[in-house]
Amino acid sequence: MDIYSRKRDLLRKYLDNEYSEDELEELFGYLRENDHGAFEEITADLWKSIGEEKKMDEESARSLIENAINSHKHVNKARYRAIPWYKAAAAAVLALVIGGGLFHWAFHGKDQTAVAVKQVAKEYRNDVKPGGVKAILKAGQSQVVLNARDTSFVLAGNVVHIKQGDVKIAESEPVQYTLITPKGGEYSLVLSDGTKVTLNADSKLVYPSVFHGKTRTVQLTGEGYFTVTTDPNHPFIVHTDMQDVRVLGTEFNVQAYPDEKKNVTTLINGKVQVSSGGEELRLEDGQQAISTVQGKLTLNPNADVQQAIAWKEGYFRFYLTDIREIMRQLSRWYDVEVTYEEGVEPREFLAFINRNNNISEVLKMLEETGEIHFQIEGRHVTVMRSAP
Repeated sequence: MDIYSRKRDLLRKYLDNEYSEDELEELFGYLRENDHGAFEEITADLWKSIGEEKKMDEESARSLIENAINSHKHVNKARYRAIPWYKAAAAAVLALVIGGGLFHWAFHGKDQTAVAVKQVAKEYRNDVKPGGVKAILKAGQSQVVLNARDTSFVLAGNVVHIKQGDVKIAESEPVQYTLITPKGGEYSLVLSDGTKVTLNADSKLVYPSVFHGKTRTVQLTGEGYFTVTTDPNHPFIVHTDMQDVRVLGTEFNVQAYPDEKKNVTTLINGKVQVSSGGEELRLEDGQQAISTVQGKLTLNPNADVQQAIAWKEGYFRFYLTDIREIMRQLSRWYDVEVTYEEGVEPREFLAFINRNNNISEVLKMLEETGEIHFQIEGRHVTVMRSAP
C-alpha cells in the first residue's frame, strides 16, 4: 500500500471509529508533519466517495482536517515520548462542530461519551465575549493602560514602544516595572535582554527595565510563557510563590495562580532547574516540575505539553479536568464570577475549544454531555446540576 492510500485508510478508520491505538498514533504522526496539501487531497477524495453516507459536505470535511493539523502544529516544538491526549481520544467517538473555522469536541471523562454540538448559544439570554489583548503597565506611582494599538509613550523616564500587542522598553533608566493582565486580558512583552514573555489572563510580572548583576530575575504571579535569550554568564530566574526556575536559554511555561493548589513549570525545549521547598529538579524537554502548597516538589517525566501551552496557542484544552478547575480558567479569560448550586458533584471533562468563542459556546459544549448545566446573568455564571 502506498503512503497516500495508507493515510486515506487511516483517516477513514478514524472517522468510522474503527482504529487501533497504534493506528491512531500513526495517523496523528502524519498530521504533525503539517502536510496540509496532501490531507486536503485525501479528504476531498474520501468525502466524495462517502459524503452521502456521512452527510457532511466536502468543505466541512476539509475544515475538519485543516483544524486537526493546526491544533497539533506546536507538538514539533517539544520532543516527548507520549501524548496522553490522543490515548484518551482513542476511547471516544469524534464529535465536532465546524463553523467559522472552529474545531470543537468534548466528552465526559467518566463514561467517555462523546457529544456533537450542532448549534450553540441559543438557549442563553446573556453572553460574554472572550478576552483579548490588554494590560496595565506600572512604574512607581505611574501607570498606562495598554491594548493592541500601535503607540509609544514615556513612563518613569523611559521611552516605551507598543506594537501589535507587545511592549518594549526602548530607552531605559533602571526602573522596576510591573505588567498586569486583568481577567479577560493577555499581553506580550520583550525584556531588555531580548527575552519574550507572554502573560495569560489575571497575571502579573515584575521585572527591571534593565538587568544588572549576575542574574536576570523576574517575579511571576499567574501564568506566563517564556522564550529566554541565551546568556551563559547571566542565568534567567523566574520567582513564583512556590518555585524558583533557573535557566540559561530556553522555552517554558510557568503556571502559578494563587487560587490553584500547585505551581507547574513545563519545559518546551532546553534545560531548566526548578527549586522548591529545599528540593531541586532538572527538567528535560517535555517534562514538568510540580510544587504543591504542602511544599512537595515532584517530576512529571511525560507531561502533556499541548495542554500546558494550549492557552498561548489560542485554545482551552482539558484532559479529564474537574469542572471547578475548568471554571477557574473560564473565569480568568471571560472575567466572570462563578458560583455553584448546592449538590454539584465533581465531574471530569475532556475538551478542546477555541478561546475566541463566546462563553455560551463553551458552556453549551459542556452541557451537551448531560452532566452539568449553566445559567448566565450578566458577568455571573451559576453551575447547576443537570435536570434528572
